[in-house]
Amino acid sequence: MKKTLKRWFQDKIGIGENRDKLALLEKRLAALATLEQWALPEVLPIPSEAVNEAWSATMDTLGLSEPWNACSRAIHRSDPMFRYPFQVHGGDTLAVLSEYFHTGAEAVLQVQSLAPNADRILDFGGGYGRVGRFLTAGFPHSKRLISDPKASAVAFQITHFGALADDQQPVDLIFAGSVFTHLPEADFRSTLNTLLGRLSRGGALILTLHEFQTNRFVYHPYTEESALRELEDVLSEDAYGSVYCSESFWRESLQASEGSWSYEILPERFGGTQLYVVVKGA
Repeated sequence: MKKTLKRWFQDKIGIGENRDKLALLEKRLAALATLEQWALPEVLPIPSEAVNEAWSATMDTLGLSEPWNACSRAIHRSDPMFRYPFQVHGGDTLAVLSEYFHTGAEAVLQVQSLAPNADRILDFGGGYGRVGRFLTAGFPHSKRLISDPKASAVAFQITHFGALADDQQPVDLIFAGSVFTHLPEADFRSTLNTLLGRLSRGGALILTLHEFQTNRFVYHPYTEESALRELEDVLSEDAYGSVYCSESFWRESLQASEGSWSYEILPERFGGTQLYVVVKGA
């Protein structure tokens, strides 16, 4: 009787048989997701009616026309910036598309207002082009370079958005959207120093951070990538997590970089949540 009650109690609180069944169910769902991923074409076959409606809403809300309207609407099957919100919103296609397109276009408008004459632009950690697809409209006469740890993302931006592979030469403008919000402390510092070293005289680095916290630096080993293990080129949780830091840590990291730099925090928010931080030579 005692063993029966113990087992019943364990099942009720999620350990024991229920736990084992849930773990098995989770693995089966992950397997199905992987099989589904293999069957998808590179460009997601999203119904054109939904894409066009969300696209038109973005153009109208932001007051955009040509050449913005001519930008590619292709979305890669493994783009976590689209796939994770799609999962969170429970399949509300229009809501996810609208958020996705609006975030990308609004970011380029912000970057354009800060450095309208940039000749060479690096989209650092640009992924599958949530922002990159609009750079051709915001900077039609500029060389637009793409850098990302995912080879499939770089290839997609080159093929569909006319980007060029990063040539490691100096650039006038670097946009690092939602990059430093994911890097472990050592990588945060080294990447910041490397990017600042890439800037031409008078150039600017525009990056985004989560709202500053009281804790100096906190790294959580999970992101949207953790919930989408079936996607190709998924990054390791040891190298790509969720990062929150204090402003004192940010200043300390900037001061530790080679050169003399100043920064400005804009009132606008990337994606409605992250800080825009603009760094220029002091």
